[in-house]
Amino acid sequence: MESLPIPYYQSVCLSVGYMVKIKANFQPLVGRKPELVVEFCTGIGKDSDIAFHFRLYNSMVVMNSFQDGKWQEEKRVSSDNFVLGESFELRFLVLDNGYQVFVNNKSILIFVHCLPLQSVKMLKVSGDIVLTSVETL
Repeated sequence: MESLPIPYYQSVCLSVGYMVKIKANFQPLVGRKPELVVEFCTGIGKDSDIAFHFRLYNSMVVMNSFQDGKWQEEKRVSSDNFVLGESFELRFLVLDNGYQVFVNNKSILIFVHCLPLQSVKMLKVSGDIVLTSVETL
């Protein structure tokens, strides 16, 4: 299966019920653990706000938002839902109160909205992964 470029960018127009489905697997790395970052942004520039920053590294999920040039209060959740060498499906469902995140059909967290949905214009996926598909539903 052909892989998508990393970093991957896609225009989005969020509303309640919108879903992003990402299929990927981690690249094997020598001497360090791989990471995965998914961001819902107001644009692609360095000064763009980030409504939802999702980062997986070392079995820890870190969530945050970036507003007016500053990171907000970080939230962390331990996650053992990702297995090195195995493909995974990551889904982000937009709810009226936040983003619900699923890994392999298992809900792992909800991140409360920090910016209005209509301000989000771009999805960015990056990290040490082989990205096989990104679907918006």
